[in-house]
Amino acid sequence: MHPCRTLSISLALLSVTTALTAPPAAAEEPAPITVQTGDHADFSRLALVNAQGAPAVDVGSCGGRIAFSQTVPWPLEALNGTYSRRLTGFQTGEEGRSLTVDWPCGARVTVRRERRITFIDVADPPRPARKPGTAVPTEASLLAEAPGASVFPVIAPPPAPEPAPAPTAPAQAAPISLAERLNPVASAQAQPVVQAPPVAQTPPATPQPVAKAPPPAPPPKPEPARTVAAVSPSAVPPPAVPPAAAPAVQTEPPIRAFDLDAWAGDDYPARKQHLEQRIAESQGRARVDALLAMARFTLARALPEEGRAALDAAESLTPGPDQRYELRLLRDAFRALDGTADPDDSQFVRAQPTPAAADHHVWRSATLAPSRWTAAKSSLPIALKRLLTYPVDLRGRLLTLLAESAGEAADGAALNLIVLEMITLDGIGSTDGRLDFFRGRLAELHNETAEALTHYKRAAALPNLYGHRAQVRSIELRLASGALDDPGAIAELESLRYAWRGGDVETDALAALGAAYTRAGRIDAALDIFGLLGRRFGATARGRAALTTGRGLLDAVIGHLETTPGSALDALSLQVRYGRTVALTDDDAGTRQRRLARLLARGGFTLEAARLLHTVAETARGAERAAVGLELARVLLDAGRGTEALAVLDHTAGPAPDAAAAERRALLRAEAFAAEGEAMRAFDALRGLTGPEAARIRADSLFRAGEWPAARAAYAELIAKPIGGPDTPLADDIAFHALAAFRAGDDAAVTAASERHGKALAGTRWAGLLDALAIPPDPAGKPLSSATVNGQLAAADALAGMLRRWKTP
Repeated sequence: MHPCRTLSISLALLSVTTALTAPPAAAEEPAPITVQTGDHADFSRLALVNAQGAPAVDVGSCGGRIAFSQTVPWPLEALNGTYSRRLTGFQTGEEGRSLTVDWPCGARVTVRRERRITFIDVADPPRPARKPGTAVPTEASLLAEAPGASVFPVIAPPPAPEPAPAPTAPAQAAPISLAERLNPVASAQAQPVVQAPPVAQTPPATPQPVAKAPPPAPPPKPEPARTVAAVSPSAVPPPAVPPAAAPAVQTEPPIRAFDLDAWAGDDYPARKQHLEQRIAESQGRARVDALLAMARFTLARALPEEGRAALDAAESLTPGPDQRYELRLLRDAFRALDGTADPDDSQFVRAQPTPAAADHHVWRSATLAPSRWTAAKSSLPIALKRLLTYPVDLRGRLLTLLAESAGEAADGAALNLIVLEMITLDGIGSTDGRLDFFRGRLAELHNETAEALTHYKRAAALPNLYGHRAQVRSIELRLASGALDDPGAIAELESLRYAWRGGDVETDALAALGAAYTRAGRIDAALDIFGLLGRRFGATARGRAALTTGRGLLDAVIGHLETTPGSALDALSLQVRYGRTVALTDDDAGTRQRRLARLLARGGFTLEAARLLHTVAETARGAERAAVGLELARVLLDAGRGTEALAVLDHTAGPAPDAAAAERRALLRAEAFAAEGEAMRAFDALRGLTGPEAARIRADSLFRAGEWPAARAAYAELIAKPIGGPDTPLADDIAFHALAAFRAGDDAAVTAASERHGKALAGTRWAGLLDALAIPPDPAGKPLSSATVNGQLAAADALAGMLRRWKTP
């Protein structure tokens, strides 16, 4: 025996690979590369190990190219000297940086990487369909010969080690049992060795006289192309019955991986009992296959909980690479069935579908439908056609998922196709109100209110999930059309709320009831409903959806508070009682928490507003974090906490803010410096900025620094605008201008301000200031007495002291 000259195509993966290692390179040359090639039953493999990183692999129709960024010592002579059925014509190029290889045109090529190893697997080109009975196909051929029957041709699994075949072949094949049909991987791998017509009919390669040789003669060498282990010719007795006379055994091929109707079967108890028995009796890899079969069975029967339990049990048994791939696909399918799939992490979305893989279109649409309806709609025609072959339960679940997503997206055309499919396929949903509910939704999208209410009324007659959902939609539709007022809606929703517990209906009814309470002005009742959503459903997966539903209720409550004067206490109650629920309900940008913080700051609750914005800023990133930082700095400045405002502005500065955000940040920094008495740093921050806000900060800095003439001039520019126009002077600007003029000794400016802006300060906190500062003229023309002057100075000094105490935090 010479193992190096024997290449058996049925050995396990990489069991007969040839290691081709380049000679040691010089010290200045790059690290050597290790190349391994091997031929197997269904593919040839080229494996590269290089410590410098993964190469770039370009796959062509008749060959490929492997390229590195630097020169590589390719073992070209050893590669071309090794026999391979599919990998030939190795050549180097680009001064040793690339290697080109030829393979059969149309071959199926898979490239994958594991750490420092790059695998290139070249399988034979697809073969046309063969007549049944010519040979029992493997799983790969079954999937390739049944276009549209499975998703696996599109998403090729990684090759897995195959067990070595038995050394002998029986004279005839036994019928495939149900256990073997329910294990397509193991049974398909065993069939080519059992049924090999050339082995049974071809005479021995050794001539007949050699069979009569004495026993001491050495046995002949085995032929590389044979799939059955060679034995001594003397040990092969002549067949007693001619091969043609052997009775033909009718065998059924294994069930394809996504032939869901066959997996479901006709007898549920018998099929489930058989699968459970297989799981209990098997061990190791066979037990994983049995659990995969149970998962396929539960998927076909639309039983996601049982299916996930089988998948969890299979994952705990250390499955092989091919089994892990099947586990991943089945888990993605169950997530799609529940409407909880992540499109960015699903094999059905990440791999591009082909027209031949109809199952792939079905599960791709189901995965994308809840969140990306536009992308899911492209596969809808193929998916609806393929659903004709699915079991009734699974078909109903998938059609319901697609119908709900189309209704949420307000896509009337797609919902019409789905509803027609539900009507024609066994009348899915006709007995539980589901069909009437979606027909009502379709009529609602077509602006046919009367017909929609008719369908909703028919569905609401059934006291189940879709009946209660129809009641909620009917109430909302009548509210929108004016046929029902808020008190009537509250009465109906309250009766619905107490008549039904559990499911999505209760959350929808609670959200609609809270919105009705808000419109009716019953804010306390609306807040109680919102808190109930958080307490009862906030900790579950369904509760997250309930909180998303409650987001509309939260918007309604905050919008009502924003437009209602004197609602600061209600805003504080919302934050103190339901702050955690508000955070759970809010989006990633913290939109509603920021609106609530503005309400709190407007009502004077700056401490609570600052705490809320601090929480939002901790989780925000990028531009959103910078925007929250600006709002938080404004709140801190209004509370007289300039140092904290500066720290917030420094820690929330974005890498490249837009021009408006940059100007807003500079103005806030300047105001914080001015509030802390650092006039020069405030002037530096305002350098290059114009506008009334920048001028006001400059004037305030001068006033705080005691530069009375300069402050008077700065405020004079601000109050020079006409009263009643778009730039009407503010009461604070008028008051500080008068104070600066008084401190500068400009009595004429104080008198002019009193005459012009005296009425503008009426009703503000500065009322009476100008009258106290202005020196009344002496009607007799006599000078004022020293007592009068001293009294007026004392009054002004008292007002200035009051101002200092008032401005000091």
